[in-house]
Amino acid sequence: MRYLFYMMLLLIFSACQVQPQDIEYGADQCHACKMIISDSRFGCELVTTKGKVYKYDAIECLVPEVMKHGTDHYEFILVGDFNNPGRLINAESAFFKIDPNVPSPMGGNLSAYSDQIDLALAKESEYLQWTELVTTLSGLERYSRQ
Repeated sequence: MRYLFYMMLLLIFSACQVQPQDIEYGADQCHACKMIISDSRFGCELVTTKGKVYKYDAIECLVPEVMKHGTDHYEFILVGDFNNPGRLINAESAFFKIDPNVPSPMGGNLSAYSDQIDLALAKESEYLQWTELVTTLSGLERYSRQ
């Protein structure tokens, strides 16, 4: 009986943790566009301060949600590290590239990188940090209406 009580407590406390979840590529659905998240270079995730997890197939699906609610609503804002497929990194410390030579699932040509070394790899590309990316996309009708 005591064992059951401790198991129930453990279950209750573990369910209340605010933490990211793994994206199940090929199975999970994008919260915004409802497509199956299949490319592990672009998967993204938002975790609210209350622990609700939202998964996205591309940065361009995630950004409008953040613009709608503000960053204070989220404990984690995570984007896929393009050069390390399946690895999620903090959006606020990531570097973003808008490059037509790197098409993303929703056609925004957005990719994220964990360090600046990757920034030198492509010429004729625009690189932004998180706040610059949100500001840039907020000015585009495609993103501000969602």
